[in-house]
Amino acid sequence: MTEATVAHPPFKFTQAKLDALPFESTRYEVRDTQQPGLICRVSPPGRKYPDGRRVLQVYGRAKGITAPIRVTICEVGELPLTALKGQASVRGRVDEILAQLRAGENPNETARQLRADKAVQAQADELAGVTLKKAYQAYLKTKALRPRTIEGYQLIIDRDLVDWKDKPLREITGAMAVTRHAEISQTSRSVAMRAMQVLRAVHRFASEFYGDDEDELPFGRCPVDKVNRVQRKWSRSDARTRKLGTDDVRPWLEAVRRLPIDQPQGDPERMAAYLELLLLTGLRRREAGFMLWSDVDFKRGTIKVRETKNGKDHTLPMTARVREILEARKRARDAENEKVVETDEERKPADYVIGTSEVRKQLVRIEKTTGLTVTPHDLRRSWASFAERAGIGGYAIKAALNHATTGDVTGTNYVQLDTDDLRPLMQQVEDYILRLADPPANNVVELRSGAAA
Repeated sequence: MTEATVAHPPFKFTQAKLDALPFESTRYEVRDTQQPGLICRVSPPGRKYPDGRRVLQVYGRAKGITAPIRVTICEVGELPLTALKGQASVRGRVDEILAQLRAGENPNETARQLRADKAVQAQADELAGVTLKKAYQAYLKTKALRPRTIEGYQLIIDRDLVDWKDKPLREITGAMAVTRHAEISQTSRSVAMRAMQVLRAVHRFASEFYGDDEDELPFGRCPVDKVNRVQRKWSRSDARTRKLGTDDVRPWLEAVRRLPIDQPQGDPERMAAYLELLLLTGLRRREAGFMLWSDVDFKRGTIKVRETKNGKDHTLPMTARVREILEARKRARDAENEKVVETDEERKPADYVIGTSEVRKQLVRIEKTTGLTVTPHDLRRSWASFAERAGIGGYAIKAALNHATTGDVTGTNYVQLDTDDLRPLMQQVEDYILRLADPPANNVVELRSGAAA
């Protein structure tokens, strides 16, 4: 819109006269005769102001500033023209602006600086209110984490960092982190390590989430950085190496298969099937525990596990003994189908081959019987060791365990093992394990009586 000068004589501003100012085809201005510098700018209806606009401004020069300055006060009607002492009014605001101009001050620059200061203070207030709990909640909302991972993080927050949940993040210092790490380490180094990892993840996320280019560390340095300097190698835990030895397989597997006899209560057949399945497949406990019947294909002889650690579905061939175990579980499921209560839940108990990954009680019973302390992951480690002894090769072991080959050019780009490639190899491992479980052969040879001297 172009601005044209329209002759509108000045007058003493009153509310009634200002409200009566007409909208014309172009924008125009009217001066007040009572206060020099006070003007009313009238803009016609348009895209920006559909109903037109009347705005009160001060237009004048500041001491030492060449160009005239225009300072907007308010829309007509937003403030009274005059008011009692101490109350805001248009004329009172005009006096303040004129005083600033006489002092050589640009009121617009002053207002901009005030707004910037308020914004900085508001941001500081916001950051001061960011507690560990608030930062953690924002972290969960923006990160695609597995339910199991969230459970682990929540346990750390509610147990090991619970007294810091409502503490502002900027008040959690490096010295506090070092002390907390040392306290938890007295009970468990791995738990202490995990607590610091969670704290570090949340703190670094919050710095990125709430920080900007001017303030990249709104909460200061990550407190876990001091743990790095004080406690060397705090984030490294000793590699776990426990597994079944070759002489352990027979007594351990015998104890597993005796669970239905030694522990008739509950569902021991299911627990026995689960433990043997772990030993013969090398699956992780949750992968085997929550395998779905819809992912068991007896016709093709394959089993598929989902929600794996590396996020990729993992298909394995069904070896002979594994097939026997699964067929027995299917017969048991079919026999129980009539007793299953229908629910509105997405998954029903009958949908799972096993339906649990909790076998502590059974493992304790086996330990009392055999003296062997074994965890589900120890069975995975045992399978890998027996696979190496059976001679199937490192790449086949990686493929069967669903281990990523990142950084391994040969494994990533050249060695491609599919389910059919793994079938004879995994059968070879199963045969080796089951041979270890066989009773020792009787090597005593009975001599015939009356043999010739």
